[in-house]
Amino acid sequence: MKKDSLKRLIISAAALLILTICTIIYRDSVPFTSVLGAYLSIIIISAVLFKIPQRLYTMALIFDIFAAVMGSVAGLYGKIPFYDRIVHFISGVILADLGYFLISYLFKKYNVKPIPVICNLFSALFSFACAGIWEIYEFSADLFIKTSMQGSNLDTMGDIVAGVLGGILYIIIIFISGKVSSISKKKAANP
Repeated sequence: MKKDSLKRLIISAAALLILTICTIIYRDSVPFTSVLGAYLSIIIISAVLFKIPQRLYTMALIFDIFAAVMGSVAGLYGKIPFYDRIVHFISGVILADLGYFLISYLFKKYNVKPIPVICNLFSALFSFACAGIWEIYEFSADLFIKTSMQGSNLDTMGDIVAGVLGGILYIIIIFISGKVSSISKKKAANP
């Protein structure tokens, strides 16, 4: 077994272990559907995303632990008033990274030199779009299958803003790290 595959299996097993521990601790207060959904999300992420880069795979499972395991099973959505905002902020960062990966992949696939401004812009817009699409999903679920995912318009807009801010933070980090990297390369070339 490849070293990378072993790492992924260990990460998935750790996520399942955390979920199992939370399920045991909160077994009397968590709905069965929340537990089932959390297990299914970890299994689906592990199966579907097994071939993507290690960093994205790990971030997807970490996000799932924050959202499904800690948020739903451990009940942090109800215990910490701003927990939902934290999860949406984290999703903004992760989705921006996924957007950056996707645009970089396309540049590489078509043998085009990556243009940093385009990569940054695409990753930010990808993150922003995903934040909006998620809220459309929540609205649709509330409307058609009578869930209660959205509390109010304020909740919806706050979630979108948190996701957008996460995407912006990612872009700032990428921009700064790119500047630092280019300065380091110039110094190395001209000692």
